[in-house]
Amino acid sequence: MASIYDDIRQALETRLAAVSGIPDIAWENLTFEPTTGQPYVTARFIPTQRVPAVRGLNPQMYYQGLLRVECCSPEGLGPKGADDLANLVIDNFEATTDISSGSIIVSVDYAEREQGSSNGAHFMVPVNIGWYIYA
Repeated sequence: MASIYDDIRQALETRLAAVSGIPDIAWENLTFEPTTGQPYVTARFIPTQRVPAVRGLNPQMYYQGLLRVECCSPEGLGPKGADDLANLVIDNFEATTDISSGSIIVSVDYAEREQGSSNGAHFMVPVNIGWYIYA
């Protein structure tokens, strides 16, 4: 059932892409050149755990991980642009949100932000979205 990760990624990335007001998204392993002076976000799919949910033969599996979204706004304009993007992401991935995609339902455990920092031409605020699924 290793393809479950493809389904989980698709559910989370589709949800992120559908958020109204999200600027360009730099997806993993795709060429992306940020436009100078424009905001953007990056998305990183990070599975962290795959364990049996119960004991016994052919147990249901519990998967969990993170979707890390880095919200970037042009450097030199203060933190507000990146903060606003982080808030927008968090608002669309509230804890207890269920995201349906095909035959799976991915549940959001939490969405939290970290301290912002400069990464060159942009100021970046990371958001970690904790997810899980029983399959």
